[in-house]
Amino acid sequence: MPESRYCSKCRKTMADTNFYTYKDGTKCELCKSCLTMHVNNWDPDTYLWILEKFDVPYIESEWNVLRDRAYQKDPYKMTGMSVFGRYLSKMKLKQFKDHNTWADTEYWKEKAAENAKMYGQPADIAQEQLNAIKEAYEKGEISEAQYQTFAETHAPEPTMNPSELPPELGGRPKMQPAGMADFNYPVNSDFEQVELVDVGADLTDEDKVYLAMKWGRLYRADEWVALEKLYDEFMNSFDIQGAARTDTLKKICKTSLKMDQAIDCGDVDTYQKLARVYDAMMKSAKFTEAQNKEAKGDFLDSVGELVAYCEKTGGQIPKFELETPYDIVDKIIDDLKEYNRSLIYEDKSLAEEIEQYLKNKENAEAMKRDREEAKAKGLDVVELSDEDYAEFQAAIEEDKIKDAELDAGSEEEEE
Repeated sequence: MPESRYCSKCRKTMADTNFYTYKDGTKCELCKSCLTMHVNNWDPDTYLWILEKFDVPYIESEWNVLRDRAYQKDPYKMTGMSVFGRYLSKMKLKQFKDHNTWADTEYWKEKAAENAKMYGQPADIAQEQLNAIKEAYEKGEISEAQYQTFAETHAPEPTMNPSELPPELGGRPKMQPAGMADFNYPVNSDFEQVELVDVGADLTDEDKVYLAMKWGRLYRADEWVALEKLYDEFMNSFDIQGAARTDTLKKICKTSLKMDQAIDCGDVDTYQKLARVYDAMMKSAKFTEAQNKEAKGDFLDSVGELVAYCEKTGGQIPKFELETPYDIVDKIIDDLKEYNRSLIYEDKSLAEEIEQYLKNKENAEAMKRDREEAKAKGLDVVELSDEDYAEFQAAIEEDKIKDAELDAGSEEEEE
């Protein structure tokens, strides 16, 4: 069972599996999440000090392979831990055994330079080829997939939130998480790029406070407006009451927004995942057409409304005399009693079933007593006495007599 350790940063006690291990076998004083919380997998300055702390070399090519693999798997889940833990494990392989300290970083740099000189091509020629591919892509001569295959992978630039919160809320510019792609339409798209107006310019400080408290601070002003618009459409379409359904509706609106963003940038896998979450929440909250207020309340919803409508348009509804006797219910009850009585007394097979049930019950109780008696004597089964053998032989003789009587009766019926 793993031991527990205390993280001095987040001040939480957790299993020691949540802490990286130094080469001497001791655990790091910070948990994995706290240690790598500021790591940008594309920026060596953010993680080189950690590699030095754990005394492992920095091999750029090995780090980039693990980084690109984690990014291709799921860019939305990529964090500082996505590469670092795997890199530490890789440095324990036999191929790095002789040069696996921080001091060996220069050795691996020199070896990489030698390999590039021997097997690769000069950097200026590679850059010229990359520029030619980029120019062909911008002219529309090659596809985006072909361009992205040869293009270099760079860390995305952080984006500022245009609808920055007021200072009194502790607001600060929204920075895009490291490793997250800044999704835009291709520059060589045939569609006209429309520049939208600054939605945040029309929002007052009170509006920003309200929207930030309702939807969260990690959204732009246009996203706030889109969320609020979808929320109002749901409220006008369905009868939504209670805090639980309202909270579910907010999550549905956020998921819908992320779905639109994913499909717009061509991220079909993420869209499919979000679509499954969206459908599950819609079913959980019972946001179906059966709950739609417009589909259900167009005309009449109750008998009271029907009576009011009839009196309003056609006068008072006349009374009807019922000729059926009022004690008809008593007659139905008597009929049911008579039916049950005839079912029990006239059905002869029922008596045999009851008798067989009682006999089986008696045999089961006898077997239970025998087992208890055998257990008390330390035996698996109860011992048979002379009386038991005699009863068994008598039962056999009785069955023979009954069989003979049945055979005789069948012969008489045939004659």
